[in-house]
Amino acid sequence: MRNSEPRAANREPGLPRLDAFLHAHASTTAIPATLYAGGETLWEQFHADPPAEARWGRFLVAMGEVAAERLGDDGAAALWFRRCLDAEASHRDAESCVAAGYGQGVLWERAGDPARALPAYRAAAGEGFRCAVIRPATLRAAAAAVRLAFDRAGRLSNAEFALAKQAWLGWTWLHHHEPAGVDPGLAEELGRQLCAFLLPEDDPTQLAAAWRFLPPAELAGWCDDDPRCLHALYILAAEAADRLLADEGGGEPYRLLATAVPG
Repeated sequence: MRNSEPRAANREPGLPRLDAFLHAHASTTAIPATLYAGGETLWEQFHADPPAEARWGRFLVAMGEVAAERLGDDGAAALWFRRCLDAEASHRDAESCVAAGYGQGVLWERAGDPARALPAYRAAAGEGFRCAVIRPATLRAAAAAVRLAFDRAGRLSNAEFALAKQAWLGWTWLHHHEPAGVDPGLAEELGRQLCAFLLPEDDPTQLAAAWRFLPPAELAGWCDDDPRCLHALYILAAEAADRLLADEGGGEPYRLLATAVPG
């Protein structure tokens, strides 16, 4: 006890600094090199006995993102993402692991190695859906896996269609529960895949049947025949068609279908 008490006491003053780092990472004003240097100091302080909580996992992912996106150091980014995955038993934050797996996929793809990026994306998305992490990181990983699989084979397998369906289910869930939860870039990618792989070519009224025919039927209790889910699907289909299928009439038919379903 004598050895553990001082260590615990020394840890507490650093926790607000961990929160401050995450806050700075979320902003656009932090100087990347300064932010990264501060993160390295936090790593030295905590890594031997890390906090058993989600913010430790999110800190590790954030360091990887700073290295990759703001400093252009993909080698350092890979190290931080691996640290997050290796520390899962400590932080127990599935969302952080999904984000780290997705980040690693991005690094492989950026390096021109889609053969490694694809399984990284698949694993991240699969773990996110398995753990009911209905968050943008999971949807982003699924969409990336679907995109790479189609680019490689020119078609989707049943497993990849299922991954796409889970991503769309997650998208409808977020649209209903957290409308601001999906950023425009992710919405564009999901909408493009919705238009390419699900929307009927001739008869918009067949969308619900095509939607329910494609497995799986639910994600974390959110069912594809729930009126709220169908309403969200029609609204998202309308928005995607407005952007991507304007020369074919846009999304007005789906918008009209949405008025007949309680949202």
